[in-house]
Amino acid sequence: MSPLKTLISIISLFVVLALIAVVYPEGGIHVGDKTFRYPKLTDIFVKAQADSTGDSAAVDPEEAIREMMEATQRKEFAAFTDSLKFYEDFFKKGKTRFDLPNNDPTWFDRFFLHLQLAELDSNVVHIVHYGDSQLEEDRISATIREDLQEEFGGAGPGMMPPIMAVPSQTTSHWNDGDLKRYILFGPKDEEADHNRYGPLAQFADLEGNAVIGFKKRNERKKSFAHVGGYSVIKVLAGKRGNLKLKLNYDRTIIDTVGVNEDSTAKTKRRLKTVEAAAPEITKMKRLNVYTWKLPDTTSSAKIYLSGNAEIYAVSADGAYGVAVDNIAMRGSSGTIFHRIDSELLAESYSAMNARLIIMEYGGNLVPSINRGNVDWTKKIITRQIQAIQKANPDADILFIGPADMAKQIDGTWQTYPGLAITIKALREVALDNGAAYWDMHRVMGGNGSMIKWVNKEPSLGFTDHIHFTRRGAAYMGDLFCAALRMHYDYFKFRDRHNITDEKLSKIHEFAQNQKKNASKSVSPKKSKAAPKASSKAASSAANKNKKKKSTEAKK
Repeated sequence: MSPLKTLISIISLFVVLALIAVVYPEGGIHVGDKTFRYPKLTDIFVKAQADSTGDSAAVDPEEAIREMMEATQRKEFAAFTDSLKFYEDFFKKGKTRFDLPNNDPTWFDRFFLHLQLAELDSNVVHIVHYGDSQLEEDRISATIREDLQEEFGGAGPGMMPPIMAVPSQTTSHWNDGDLKRYILFGPKDEEADHNRYGPLAQFADLEGNAVIGFKKRNERKKSFAHVGGYSVIKVLAGKRGNLKLKLNYDRTIIDTVGVNEDSTAKTKRRLKTVEAAAPEITKMKRLNVYTWKLPDTTSSAKIYLSGNAEIYAVSADGAYGVAVDNIAMRGSSGTIFHRIDSELLAESYSAMNARLIIMEYGGNLVPSINRGNVDWTKKIITRQIQAIQKANPDADILFIGPADMAKQIDGTWQTYPGLAITIKALREVALDNGAAYWDMHRVMGGNGSMIKWVNKEPSLGFTDHIHFTRRGAAYMGDLFCAALRMHYDYFKFRDRHNITDEKLSKIHEFAQNQKKNASKSVSPKKSKAAPKASSKAASSAANKNKKKKSTEAKK
């Protein structure tokens, strides 16, 4: 039984005793020649006080109950203090810790609540993971996705571009037909003549007929078990033009092929491509969202498109749980979000129920940053965070800074000189704007750590000393998830013990008082011993000086 329930039980018992004492006749109840008496509550406390102190002075029952409640609370707080210290030590000193606005360890609470409610609400919570080339091939994101889907449910790779330029290690994705790709984070000749880019900072222009196909890579099924099993498939498309869609997917068919020896039906499974029913269409001001909710799950699907429209994203998710969208932008510093149509971006986030936005940038800033342009860097990154906050005020933003990076200086590999100033600037911008910050450079081990990662067997970093290998990216994803899990365990611990912000403050106050009392009770003998030790040291030094002078005199 928890300390709180024990306290409530004790209080309830005293209330019952008090009520009996009030209604019980003062002269007792007479049954035949016997009289049954019940003592007054004050008599009980008088006797208890007399037994313990020898003083029969009356004791206020309410005061006794209050003291008992305080004693129970002290016992409860003492039990919580050690557990809370374990978490809070990590939040303050852990190498993989998050830097949080106002050093608030409850910063993730809103996000965790959304994840917990996802199954109850039959919702999919999207984590949109933006980044540079460190994320290509679904690196880092895939590990985070697998860990969270194992904990909170969910399936599928989340949002994907209609045209995927760099293959994914988890999902085979292809397209064919009349689609043309436009991106906001590449060369100028690949940009559109407008700002309708959607949540992936890219889109495909459809003029005619096309097909987009995707399926789980079977060769990675052991590492990423949850990336298949799609139940909900969506297409985000522009309002302009006209669009017709059809979805075919592989469905598992179970055929009866005979009878087993125990008289049960003998079955055989096979995949059959079937056409899904027409999609539900949600119309917004800038966006049309086409949704298929499949009667069962699939790990292979094709979307047939005809007409003319802007296609911003396709997504493949489970029926509920969490999705992690991998959005890699090669060469980008993440300075393009303010150029995306804000209303379209807002509707896209809303359609995908995006509750956490991860911005993993900075590596492409490092080679050119210096003290002369650091203020400009802070201003432009601030503008990006605020653009996303404007489009999605209900989401939390987490900024992941650059990893350790090295280049050859005087013939040896050394950490980039501009890395420290970049990290400092990005951390300040994130925290000043209410976003959390995760320092990959610190997590790796600081300056020179990429050199060690490259030299490991098997290697965790490529020989360019900038990018992670798949193994290194997976390890970084594991470290991220371990840090996030510490906050989730802390969230569950407080919820399990009903530790509100007010109660947490009282526990901290109790711990401080305990610490002060402990320091006061330290024996003063130690403080007296110090001068004696000093006297002995001084005496020893004096003797040495005498011997030295005597020796010199003899010489």
